Amino acid sequence: MSYYIISTDNCVFLTCKGISSLDEMTAAWREVRDELAQKGFNRVLVNVTALRISPTTAELFDLAKLFWQDFPASGRIAFVIRWDQSRLAKSLEMLVQTLGMWLTVFVSEEQAEAWVLEGTQEEQAVEAFAQ
Repeated sequence: MSYYIISTDNCVFLTCKGISSLDEMTAAWREVRDELAQKGFNRVLVNVTALRISPTTAELFDLAKLFWQDFPASGRIAFVIRWDQSRLAKSLEMLVQTLGMWLTVFVSEEQAEAWVLEGTQEEQAVEAFAQ
């Protein structure tokens, strides 16, 4: 699997391509968590539209635990998928939400980005005012 991580002013973007194992996804997610911690962010957009996987149910549970571990409580994860990935992605969304996290699945990257960044400008304005 190849992946790349991009940080903006408010969010970390993770894009994955190719065929992935849980070990590869774990390595990528650790880099994302490190980036979040370093910058003090709590929002991630994960784009897996170019990923060619079909995880088992056990791998789905492992992926949910992976996302849940050490993620900021007030954080949001937008998960961008293809239509043919929707059944598994919706299962992942449900699993992660039962753990108390904000993960929402989208087929539109634009909608995902709007959702994951929702409220960040207001938060920055409040922080700037408080200083």
